[in-house]
Amino acid sequence: MPSDRMSTADSDGAIGLTTPELSPLPDTLRLRLGDCRTLPSLPAAAARVIGLARAPEPRLDDFATAIQQDPALTLRLLSMANSAYFSRSGNRVVTCHDAVSRLGLDATLAAAMSFGLPRPGASDILEYDYLWQRSIIAALAAQQLAEQLCPEEAGQLFTTALIQDIGILAFEAVDAERYSQQVPSLRNHDKLRETEHRLYGCDHSLVGAWLALSWGVPAAMAESIAESHGPLEDGNPKRLCLRLSCRIADGWLAHAPAAAFSDLLHQLAMLESLDIAMLVSVLEDLQQRLPTLAKLFEITCPPDINSTTLLAEAKELLFEQNLLLNQRLAEQRHELESLLARHDALDEQHRMDHLTRLANRPWLEKLLVQHFDNAQIGNRPLSVMFIDLDHFKRINDLYGHRFGDEVLIRFAAALENMVREDDIAGRYGGEEFLVIMPNTRRDQASRLGARIRHYLASQPLAQTAGDPLHVTASIGIASLEDADFDTVSAMVDAADKAMYGVKHDGRDGVAHYEESDRN
Repeated sequence: MPSDRMSTADSDGAIGLTTPELSPLPDTLRLRLGDCRTLPSLPAAAARVIGLARAPEPRLDDFATAIQQDPALTLRLLSMANSAYFSRSGNRVVTCHDAVSRLGLDATLAAAMSFGLPRPGASDILEYDYLWQRSIIAALAAQQLAEQLCPEEAGQLFTTALIQDIGILAFEAVDAERYSQQVPSLRNHDKLRETEHRLYGCDHSLVGAWLALSWGVPAAMAESIAESHGPLEDGNPKRLCLRLSCRIADGWLAHAPAAAFSDLLHQLAMLESLDIAMLVSVLEDLQQRLPTLAKLFEITCPPDINSTTLLAEAKELLFEQNLLLNQRLAEQRHELESLLARHDALDEQHRMDHLTRLANRPWLEKLLVQHFDNAQIGNRPLSVMFIDLDHFKRINDLYGHRFGDEVLIRFAAALENMVREDDIAGRYGGEEFLVIMPNTRRDQASRLGARIRHYLASQPLAQTAGDPLHVTASIGIASLEDADFDTVSAMVDAADKAMYGVKHDGRDGVAHYEESDRN
């Protein structure tokens, strides 16, 4: 390589520059990079080309003048300009000015920046050949995507994609042994980045952005390098082209390309700005252009694939995966429904009295608190009814507990049919029942009490030796309008006192709590 290279570490603090577009490097890593004398660097001529590219109106003559000072770089540009990739007229160019004119500013900048980077075979630690193959596939894919989504960015995206992984070279320079031992294969970029974050606090995309910035590349290009490995998303065509180009390169070089592209198709299905036809076009273009570009960059040509066959296989795999996924989802949905059904059944058992199938006392008390609080906050009416079946102990003594249970079951069923939809009827204990009546005043509650008495008087709850058995009930009612109840317990006690007042007066009746009942 030319001896007039400009190393990043030669200017103090080059890696420590601050820019609002980039996240800061972890302090320990920043210091190690600053002290490293073997970071990837550029020939002086290439550095001058980058400087010229940042000018408001870069001129071809200025580019040619800067490049001519490096004979090796000049020969590279002439070789590129005369290649089938760039030459369409068939006329050979012999001057640096003509070469730059044919290549254009973006391709010239890409060639200059890649010229000083390590070539395939330069390391026993990293797969440089794979890195270069990935880079040129990504560069071509980014350019082709940009020509359809954001044409004005096509040239710059080619260059950005080409050098997006230079941070890997920086990690190798600063910590070669540990990096080579700890990082997984370069072919799994997601795991590679996870390992880098664990070891160094950031990944190679951020390090590469800082390194490129120290070379003098425009801040926008450095920012794009830092963001190049993010998730696919709509809304920013430039970012989408760069991030998708990485995935296309990974898929092309994967051991199982069809499976890789099947996964990529699944991701693309979430995007509105891309379709399969565009991906097919990009892959077909890669098939045609990769051999020439690989020759220009003096690397092993990436494996040849048939894009039509590849995508057909990928679609078939995706279809099979979707079938399996739908099957799993159906199984999981069935399991969830069964689990919810079991949960509802257990929940119902937890809330229900096992004999009467009405709400049990714990659930009634919980609902009482909720309705009492809601009524107090919303200034709404609320009534509570306490029901005690008269002489029930005598029924058990005369006919047995099983007969008594049948009476309770039949009364509970009748009560459930008589209450309104918003009312909650439950068994409070033994032969006692409680009804919670939200948004109900005392006169409305009285009507329910009268219906219960009428039903019991007209309908027997059991038969004994062929004779009907009628049962009466003592019913007490408390409403929020009856008194200023401080707690729900006070309200229930009031209904209970009203019920005992009925019993005291001879049973078989309905009574409301009166303020005077406190004494």
